[in-house]
Amino acid sequence: LNIQSMPGLSPLQSLITCLKNRQLLLVLDNFEQVIEATPVLDELLAEVPGLKVLVTSRMGLHLYGEREFRVPTLDVPDLHVTLESTELSHYGAIQLFVERSQAVLPHFALTNENAATIAQICARLDGLPLALELAAAWVRVLPPTLLLERISQARLPVLTKGARNLPGRQQTLRDTITWSYDLLSSAEQTWFNRLGIFTGGWSLEATEAMMQGIAADQEGTTFSKSPLDMLEQLLNNSLILQLPGADRQARFTMLETLREYAQERLIAQGEYERLRDWHACYYLREAEAAEIGMRGPQQLVWLARLKMDRDNFRAAMEWSLQRARDGVKISTFSGQEMFERSKEVAGSRILSSEREPGDGLLAAELCLRLASAFRPYWEWQGYLTEARNWLGAALAVPFDSGAEETVRAARAKALSETSRLACLENDQPRAVELAEKSIALWKQLDDPNGIATALLHRAWAAYAMSEYEAAKCLCWEGMQHISRTDDTWLRAQLLFYLGAAAGFTGDYEQMRSFYTQSRELFEQVGDKSAVADVLKDQGAMSLLESKYAESIDCLLKSIELCYKLDHKQYITTGMCWLSTAFGMRGKPDPARASILSAQLKGAAENLMDTMGLTPWTNTHPFVQMIHQYIRSQVDEQSWEAALAAGRALTVEQAIDLAYQQQESMRTDESQE
Repeated sequence: LNIQSMPGLSPLQSLITCLKNRQLLLVLDNFEQVIEATPVLDELLAEVPGLKVLVTSRMGLHLYGEREFRVPTLDVPDLHVTLESTELSHYGAIQLFVERSQAVLPHFALTNENAATIAQICARLDGLPLALELAAAWVRVLPPTLLLERISQARLPVLTKGARNLPGRQQTLRDTITWSYDLLSSAEQTWFNRLGIFTGGWSLEATEAMMQGIAADQEGTTFSKSPLDMLEQLLNNSLILQLPGADRQARFTMLETLREYAQERLIAQGEYERLRDWHACYYLREAEAAEIGMRGPQQLVWLARLKMDRDNFRAAMEWSLQRARDGVKISTFSGQEMFERSKEVAGSRILSSEREPGDGLLAAELCLRLASAFRPYWEWQGYLTEARNWLGAALAVPFDSGAEETVRAARAKALSETSRLACLENDQPRAVELAEKSIALWKQLDDPNGIATALLHRAWAAYAMSEYEAAKCLCWEGMQHISRTDDTWLRAQLLFYLGAAAGFTGDYEQMRSFYTQSRELFEQVGDKSAVADVLKDQGAMSLLESKYAESIDCLLKSIELCYKLDHKQYITTGMCWLSTAFGMRGKPDPARASILSAQLKGAAENLMDTMGLTPWTNTHPFVQMIHQYIRSQVDEQSWEAALAAGRALTVEQAIDLAYQQQESMRTDESQE
């Protein structure tokens, strides 16, 4: 600036005097290293009207008139969407990785063969420019597949090959993070490390629960700052991020590279295992609360919470399985908080009972309960394979028949939930085997809700195998057991299955009575998804009575409700029945109805393939006979073309098509 010191004036006063009448942009880089100088900037801005200041810093200055712009990481592709190399080349992270790779290996290029691997590398490195540059330095000796493998195991040991002419703090990613970490106070460092226990983000509520748990465990522990103040400090230091659009919850996240660093510190502090135990217990409490909540009027609220925290649930499952295989009993501060707040567990009197805070729980029980509690969400969203894998892994943990009552109850519930999944996958023999094992365990424990739930799943398997009288007997036995409890939701489920069995045996009057009672009870507890399920079955049973228009009305109402609830499994089974109903309605043009049926069937099959769902109705002799009739109305080529067209439809397009055709058929019939 060519400013000279003036006699009698301080350096700052000399600076102000020289700049007073100038128009100037002052750029200050890495200001967090001299953050104590913020008052100097404040005085300069006040005294020099023509001065503008552009500051880069890991923390905000908190000056009046300051405008913050957070510099985001480079954009990375969604790994759930398959893209060609030409599409991926537009992402900033991939562009930088390829450019820096070519600097060390000139013939390196983005191709369709390596595109998916490079996309995963960029995503795992959070789109961080320095991380991408350090990773790209390895492509001279490691092909992308091996580089991804190493990064997947641990990022920080790999990212160490910075250019010699870079500042020391940028030679390795760990050094860069440490440079920011060292700016934190000791308390802030401790909480940054602890927040690394979360995966995919966390809520303010979870932070508060962690603080309460630690305070309860370590008597006399107090915190100088509230959870909100601590989070604000970490946000201000750019070490965590606030997630946008989280309904009703303040929510935060941490880049995966920072999370790995935080966990390294946790391990060094000796807190890692205790906090992982707390994390697993906390998300068990959340999952079991959600299981109850998703049976009531707040279904969408709970669904949103489960979606946001599904990575935390997966991490909790992985950890609990690891601890269960080691035969660990979890008895830490985590137990007290869980026992105090988990008063009700769906489908079990025993698991709902209170325990003394110091009792702890076996990790085997924890993983079984987690897998069972999260099953409704997996089914709701169509993640049937994942549900089966988690429940299977939990049930594979060695089991002692003389184990604690709660462990046996947790196993009985997991067997029952897995039986339901087997029904959804049309594996009825396995469903029967699992349900009967569950029933036997529950009867040993004399848990009426558990017995009734397992009988319900056993009845579903009987129903799917056309053993309708057996299904009725099983449901009535379940009703006897819940007479000892006050479970309205379970009573409604048993009535629902009794209605279905009555319909398939031709007793339509009794069927309607049971369905009406069931629907009223579901409406009473506020379970809209169950109401939609009843509507779906009413639509299916109307087919048996040859009431095709009524069937279509019920099925469309069910599908529309399920779409609002984002219940993918019910949408899919509803679409299967809807395709049949349209095909059987036929009039006035059977061929046109058959084509529409094929299109909707194609849409349903596309969803089924995605989920791994095989509705038992598709293999039912009566349903197969109907499908053969519908298919016979057009030639093979037309049918296959319509089926392929349906597979290309989105759910929204399939629903719109059904509504349009329903209206068109009504118009045609009115003109006959």
